[in-house]
Amino acid sequence: MYGFNFTNKISGKILGLDIRYDAVSAVLVKSDIKGNRIEAHAYVPISNKKDSDSGISSCLKIITEKMDVTGSFCVASFPAELISYRNIQVPFKERKKISQVLPFELETTLPFSVDRLIIDFQTVKKPDNVNHTDIIAAAVEKSRLQSYLETLGSFNIDPEILTVGGYPVALYMSDVSSVFSENALVVDVGYKNSAVFAFSEGQIYLIRAFSSDFADASGIESLCADIERTLLVFEENFNLNFRPDCVFITGCGLDGRRCEEDMAKILGLSVKRTDLVFDSDITIQNYPDDSWNPDRMNNAFALALIEMAGLKGLNFRKGDFSLTKQWLEHKKSLIKTGILAGIVLAFVCFNIFLDSYYTGKKLTLLDQQITQIFKTTFPDVKRIVDPLQQMRVKLKEIQKQTGFAMETGKNIRAIDILNNISKVIPKEIDVELNRLVIGLENVLVSGETDTFNSVDDIKGRLEQLEYFKNVIISSANMDGDRINFKLKMDL
Repeated sequence: MYGFNFTNKISGKILGLDIRYDAVSAVLVKSDIKGNRIEAHAYVPISNKKDSDSGISSCLKIITEKMDVTGSFCVASFPAELISYRNIQVPFKERKKISQVLPFELETTLPFSVDRLIIDFQTVKKPDNVNHTDIIAAAVEKSRLQSYLETLGSFNIDPEILTVGGYPVALYMSDVSSVFSENALVVDVGYKNSAVFAFSEGQIYLIRAFSSDFADASGIESLCADIERTLLVFEENFNLNFRPDCVFITGCGLDGRRCEEDMAKILGLSVKRTDLVFDSDITIQNYPDDSWNPDRMNNAFALALIEMAGLKGLNFRKGDFSLTKQWLEHKKSLIKTGILAGIVLAFVCFNIFLDSYYTGKKLTLLDQQITQIFKTTFPDVKRIVDPLQQMRVKLKEIQKQTGFAMETGKNIRAIDILNNISKVIPKEIDVELNRLVIGLENVLVSGETDTFNSVDDIKGRLEQLEYFKNVIISSANMDGDRINFKLKMDL
């Protein structure tokens, strides 16, 4: 394992979105206190390659339906073959000065007017760079970039970083010193296009993209020939005898093909396949292990990794496409929206204030009414502090005085007495109880029934209750066709 370190990682969701000529791959990484995990991933081939915008839209539709990208920090890539690369020297060290002179330095070397391009660069740190700076410049047409961002925007995706396809794998691996020795190559292999990233001393020195029909039988020989030409360009540009110790390959063009041995024989170099998930501590969530294809997913995964690791590299979100510029363009609309939101919020707060005010008045009126009722009911009480609580105390005193205690002196609850009386008198007995008095020592029950035998039956059933020591028929009188009776039960 490489031992990747995420000391600069951010919390939340990071969407790595890798768009190529023939496919779109996406990886959604969740980063929180529990750790880092791949929450979702997808690979969708582009069916309509003649209309790239339409093909990309179809892929994005499938991807956004499969995974929830809402609120995620998006890092996206632009196809490497649509970008021009140049290695140049400038007599400055400050990035601001380099940015100012770079268009003039590139103007004579590019097939397009610099006004039509978005340009970014990466410095190459060399010990002998005393009076100048070596840089890798990358330029892309504004029209292509605009179309690309509009397509993403139609799915509410607005990448904060937009870089070169395949570059994140190289950038990320270059930061891991245990992977590289002094010299290495990272080759991103596509079905129709490939890109090579050459390293020396653990940093990217050269980027080249070229057409390579890797799906064809002669694809391996063609790719290796392009790699060897790239090595010659490297040696010519930097006046170095460059021989990489290893070639790391990745990309959807490999698609499971075991070509390492054939490439190693042709190039005379060690060739290894890259698997960033295998070489990290990030797990794949809610997906079977065999659903992850490193050749297809490495680039999208690397886009998320460089953000988590805090690595800075080529980014075309600048100039006319910078997020700051977009803010300025929409500043007036956003300010108007903010003012309207402020007005609505003020009305809401005012409404809450009015509700609180009138609710307070109602509570004050109710307090006054309670106090007045208390004074009327208990005129002998002169000091009123809490009328509600004082009323409860007074009612309890009255209950004790009149025999309506809620508990007997023998710790028998009134509700239990009522419950047991109702249980022992069956529904078949025609009886109606109209009075129940529960005292500290006895219970008085009065009511009416159909016959004297029913009175005796009720008395006998009540004697079965453990609460009552003695049950006495105090009276039983005929009243028309009904018998009025009174029972006394000692506790």
